[in-house]
Amino acid sequence: MQEGFVSVNSVPTRVVTRGGWIEDGLKGSKELILFISGNPGLTGYYSIFLDTIHSNLGIPVWAISHAGHELPPEEQTLPSLAKNPHFYNMEGQAQHKIAFMEKYIPPDVKVYLIGHSIGCKMILEVMKNSRIHTQVRKCYLMFPTIERMATSPNGKFLTSLILPIVPLIVFLAWVFASLPRTLRRVLINIYFSIHKSTDDMIDTTVDLVNPTVLRNVFFLAKDEMENVTELDSDTMTTFRNKLVLYYGARDGWTPLDYVKDLKESHPEVKSIICDKNFDHAFVLNMSQAVGDMVSDWVKAERQK
Repeated sequence: MQEGFVSVNSVPTRVVTRGGWIEDGLKGSKELILFISGNPGLTGYYSIFLDTIHSNLGIPVWAISHAGHELPPEEQTLPSLAKNPHFYNMEGQAQHKIAFMEKYIPPDVKVYLIGHSIGCKMILEVMKNSRIHTQVRKCYLMFPTIERMATSPNGKFLTSLILPIVPLIVFLAWVFASLPRTLRRVLINIYFSIHKSTDDMIDTTVDLVNPTVLRNVFFLAKDEMENVTELDSDTMTTFRNKLVLYYGARDGWTPLDYVKDLKESHPEVKSIICDKNFDHAFVLNMSQAVGDMVSDWVKAERQK
């Protein structure tokens, strides 16, 4: 794995890669997997998932963090949220991904896009770019939050109980961030004791519980609640042959009614309901199994 921060739309952005660094070219490969995460958009949560896909397929795998969700080294600074909200809302995050792809992915490379949760909505926005959609071979949308987020069970909980106390959460994060990092790791490890947590997961959560990061995370979450409303039917229809949607059987962000409505309104779009007990937050303990499944899909597509 290689990692580093690059400037994307004026925002220092963490990128992690398997199979070569972004500025070194693709070493002759004409295929690439690009992963876009959910919210929070910290790439460390997906390490096992990405490792599994790269190991199974042997082609380059890249992942990009969301703008403002990972703090750069001290010599770099994030544009402030107060003065630059357009960098950190849904539209800004989608443009952030488009700018990255246009800068670093050669136009003759075939791309497989994998998204998780709100990353799936960003992929639908990315596909509207006239250059990018021609080089995208398939989009795999995992547990997609692409419509009616605020009226989902989890959306109602977030809107009514969590967003009103964001200032308190940010204050507590400030207190937490003042502790020595070793102690913070111990406390996070205790929190994750019910799961088989990895060092990547612990360190990533320590990085998440930071006032600046959490402000940006919750700012994006609030924008999701306000703007991810009706299904983008035009985009679904236009790219119906390039989309695979994978829904959880018990997902508080996407009730099965949403899946039923999608199947009725867009029967031509491939939509799958999970029968393997995978959770929306699969990174906690199911990363390898989900990675194996997605790898099988990509393998099948490459053989066509």
